[in-house]
Amino acid sequence: MTTYAIPDPIRRFAAVASVATAVAVAAPSGAAQTVHGARLAPDAPGVVEAGLRLRHLDGVKRVLMIGAHPDDEDTALLAALARGQGVETAYLSLTRGDGGQNLIGPELGEGLGVIRTGELEAARRVDGGRQFFTRAYDYGFSKSADEAFRHWPRDEVLRDIVWVIRTFRPQVIVSVWTGTRRDGHGQHQASGILATEAFEVAADPSAYPEQAALDAPAWRADKLYHSVRFTNDPAPLAVPTGRLDPLLGRSHFQVAMESRSQHRSQDMGVPQRPGPRTSGLRLVGSHVGALGEGSPLFEGVDTTLTGWVERLGGTELAAAAAPALDRYRAAVSEAAEALDVLHPERAALPLARALLALRDAVGAAPGDSPARAALEERLDQAERAFLAVASIEVDARSDDDLVVPGQTVHTRTLVWNGGGLGVRTRVYPRLRGAHPVGGDARPRSDDEVHAWRDVAPGELAEVEGVWRLDARAPASVPYYLRS
Repeated sequence: MTTYAIPDPIRRFAAVASVATAVAVAAPSGAAQTVHGARLAPDAPGVVEAGLRLRHLDGVKRVLMIGAHPDDEDTALLAALARGQGVETAYLSLTRGDGGQNLIGPELGEGLGVIRTGELEAARRVDGGRQFFTRAYDYGFSKSADEAFRHWPRDEVLRDIVWVIRTFRPQVIVSVWTGTRRDGHGQHQASGILATEAFEVAADPSAYPEQAALDAPAWRADKLYHSVRFTNDPAPLAVPTGRLDPLLGRSHFQVAMESRSQHRSQDMGVPQRPGPRTSGLRLVGSHVGALGEGSPLFEGVDTTLTGWVERLGGTELAAAAAPALDRYRAAVSEAAEALDVLHPERAALPLARALLALRDAVGAAPGDSPARAALEERLDQAERAFLAVASIEVDARSDDDLVVPGQTVHTRTLVWNGGGLGVRTRVYPRLRGAHPVGGDARPRSDDEVHAWRDVAPGELAEVEGVWRLDARAPASVPYYLRS
């Protein structure tokens, strides 16, 4: 966790991470504001990262793409949306590609599935999307959807797709496959059939009602598109992917080809060709009225942050949060205008005001509401943008990646103030049941235990710590074994 101090009266934001770093950025006025909360970002600070993150801060746009296998996804569309348009994108692969070939090693079956899972995660790090899976196993080629459903428990795979829709909450779903024989592979056909079915089922509270108790209530996606990528059909909606992005210095299609090349076990290495490109889509389902099959991706969809809060928390909460969200939007707009290629820190103070306004909006939401969780997620995104514009880089490491109750852990954290603002920093763990060696288990405030240190522009602070885990600390469990 990283903490920043920025101008304005003191307020605190909190979030959990394995190692916490407090960073205080002094304003020209001399005032200081401490903001707790951003998780350590793997991205380097700087103007490119700052610009990409600023694209995501105003409004909410979410797209979920669904396919059968790793490498089915339209990476060009994912990159154009995530990197170029500030859309939160995700790819749901029904399988992990266990039944494919392997050109880089001897692993097949489950071993290959592990490799291809890593390849998909690497691809998403390039194109900016998130990655999901169902529990469907890729058993190899089949000729029809009927054959695929003889191997797959259809209801269980549908349940998994509905779960992802209800937890990711996309406004738009893009199915790579149409669910017809033209898709070829039977698993492709099954993927198209299930994606189309899930578009309606996810909105039905009577379907899989047990998911509501797990914070996954019914969710109605607004629109469903089919890709025309693997057909000879004309594209009613052509999304440009070959335009040069001035932040990235290449087109989103070129970024996508780097993403595509991560599928090494499948020999997917491809050149990054310049020039105009598009990804084709056809609208096949809408819950926002009658629209043409080539209507713009978010036509008819409320993409404002206030509208998102209203959808998740109701009109009363939206009205209460609206003044703070208006201040937030104005500050984000000011930050975008202030962003300077050579002096990205000029956007720091507007972003600081955006963080404070967003914190007020979070405070207006009930503690256990989906709206509050969504606002806290946006808060994390805004704090990462602040890290980038302030050119602050944090690298936290421990001497052991697997620890047991009662073990001593050594940590080493570097905080590099690469920008032009003065920084104060302190480092401490956010490990449940961890205490400084030599200290007792009495609950103490951060101010009691951890001292601040100044880090001048251009300097590097190095902080080492020794911590002992409580003998009763709970063991971590993989997410798929928790229930």
